[in-house]
Amino acid sequence: MKIRTGIGIILCAVCPGLASAQTSAVSPVSAPADGQILQPKNNDSSAFKLNVLGRTSFNIGSNTENEVNAGFKLDEMRLLLHGFIHSDLSYKVRFRLNRSFNTTSQDNGSRALDFAQVNYRFGKQKEWEVILGKQAAAVGSYEFVNNPVYEYIFTDYVDRILNLFVVGATFSYKVNPAHRFTFQIYNTATETFDQLVKNAAYGAAGLKQSGRPIGTYLTWEGNFLNKTIHTKWSYNYSQLVVDGDNHAVSLANMHQSGGTKVYLDLQYSDYGVDHTMLASNSIHSFYGIKGTDRTMLRDVVYKTAVLRFDQQLNKNWGISLKGAYETASARKYKQAGQDFRRNWTGYAALEHQPFANKDWKLFAGYISNAITYKNRMGLPSEKNNRFILGTYFNLAAF
Repeated sequence: MKIRTGIGIILCAVCPGLASAQTSAVSPVSAPADGQILQPKNNDSSAFKLNVLGRTSFNIGSNTENEVNAGFKLDEMRLLLHGFIHSDLSYKVRFRLNRSFNTTSQDNGSRALDFAQVNYRFGKQKEWEVILGKQAAAVGSYEFVNNPVYEYIFTDYVDRILNLFVVGATFSYKVNPAHRFTFQIYNTATETFDQLVKNAAYGAAGLKQSGRPIGTYLTWEGNFLNKTIHTKWSYNYSQLVVDGDNHAVSLANMHQSGGTKVYLDLQYSDYGVDHTMLASNSIHSFYGIKGTDRTMLRDVVYKTAVLRFDQQLNKNWGISLKGAYETASARKYKQAGQDFRRNWTGYAALEHQPFANKDWKLFAGYISNAITYKNRMGLPSEKNNRFILGTYFNLAAF
């Protein structure tokens, strides 16, 4: 009853503003998405552009203990600086203002810095491109490629498993307007092995950092049927720990036509050593292992399937739906069982865009997240459900 009352009060305050908004049906101007290749549009080669990206919301919901909690939250706040020094030379720098600016030990960056890159295109048809600096991982994931302020909740794969923003070099070749191949080489993690162990209060247990803590992506991007079908498929190899090879396949698929957009991301990751420690934490809890007796486990597998559907109902209103299912397994720990950890994530949101030529929306929705374990694990489930009401924006300041 308290939840319904709180939502009713907020909606009464917001709805008059929604009803009075009048707009035109012009597509909004957006900042480049994560992992998107920068190209000048309409002969616009501005040397400096500034985009302000953010999402803030009022949340009211309950957690595993069924305790009602409510409050405002600044979910995202980012500044993007980008532009073209030359028609073939561009740059992109983006900061997350609600992340730490402390220097990371492996790449000398910070968690607050998403991008600090230069892009150079060359060749007769400008079919080659090199990207240097801190940049988006070339992973096959439309959940990641999508602007972060548009995603109300991320999967564990994007939020906790992937190294999303990497320091390295990318080389891409555009075969034709429908196909592009990319090779990326980067630091496997932003922190050294020793720092990761220290931060998690783990023990090393004989593990040590590889002399080449490097990862690579080989990625194919394609589009078909008059650009209504898009693909971004990647294979990833990386190593952080000696004798700990990691392999991953990520298959991102998207359909976009008119006011409809649907993406389906599938991924399979086989970690020789679980430096993400997501599965390791659960296994250690199962066996009652604590403190520095805990270590990064070997032979861990993560799987993810995520589906999102967006439908524009008219020039001002739209809906967004998302569902994801993820599992974790540890092959050497048969007692825990296959797919011992299961994570269900989903949301439904109604969105209102007051000005059709501005990337600013008001939203109301419901988010649900549940983490469960196989019965033999004996670990408690984790549940978080909440109603959200707020706004997100991606506005060009300059």
